[in-house]
This record gives sequence, structure tokens and C-alpha cells, in this order.
Amino acid sequence: MDWSDIKYFTREEFRPEGHDGDFDMGIGFILKLDNFRSQIDSPMVVHKNGGFAVSGHSENSLHYLGLAADLHVREQGSDRPRDVLEQALLAYKWSFLSIGIYPFWNRPGLHLDDRTAIGLPKKVWFQDRAGKYRYYPYEDFHRCVRDLIVYRERMEKAPEGGTAMTRSVR
Repeated sequence: MDWSDIKYFTREEFRPEGHDGDFDMGIGFILKLDNFRSQIDSPMVVHKNGGFAVSGHSENSLHYLGLAADLHVREQGSDRPRDVLEQALLAYKWSFLSIGIYPFWNRPGLHLDDRTAIGLPKKVWFQDRAGKYRYYPYEDFHRCVRDLIVYRERMEKAPEGGTAMTRSVR
């Protein structure tokens, strides 16, 4: 891959933590991610071990193929992530990638992947506070977001100390 064509990211941002060996990100995926960053005109932060991975993700993770990234979109002029629903809406509007929404990470953010590069259909999902994944066909993005809003509202009404488990950024 020729990283000189990539405007907003460096290869090192995708290097697995503690991995000194070679790794390769899919050029099509990185170009789509770079285009997404260009369209939204907001900084994006790739999470630790959130690019190419050699371990730490599900068995068939697209991170192992260089076709996925865990990240968050920052507010302009701040280190804080934008609201995760705003991040998801931006990704849906501009990225043309599968979207995982993770509102309970330490830095709420997204998993974006290019599963179409290996012949799989796009998906959208969110992970709830208990770590359960709720998957939807990509065409049902708005239903996924609606369900996440309803879920978050229920969590806010839950008694103190109810299900307060949080997920850390991988």
C-alpha cells in the first residue's frame, strides 16, 4: 500500500500494540476511511489495538485482515468524542462501511469495517451495556439507532447500581 495517497491517517495508527512485525491494511478500506474523514472535517482517533490486530478481537474479526478499525470522531477543538449517535449518523451518511456502535466504551465510538471486500453484506449493530450485540441489516440503520436510543433511555431510568458495567476500548 502506498500511504502517500492517504491524507488523514498514518500507517502507524493501525499498527497492533506491541507488534514489531509487518502488517497490512486493506487499501480500499483505508481509502474509504480517509474519504469519510475528509467528508466530516473532524478529527478521528483510532483506538489502541483498533486497527490491524493479531489478537484481542472475535475469532473471525476483520481486524485480522486489515479491513476494520475501532475509532471515535472528536468534537472540533476538543479531545472529547462526539456523541456516539452523531458519530454513527456521520458514518452512515458518508462512509459506506459497516457500522458497529459502542456507546459504553471509555471513549464511545464506532467499529467500521469493509466486509463487502470479502463478499459479505454490510451490517449495522450496537453493543449494549451488558456486552450483548444487536445486529441489523444495513438497510435497517435507522431502526438500530432508534433501538439504541430506547435502550439508552431505559438505562438512564434504571436504578442506581443496576447494570453499570462499562466496556473498555480495545
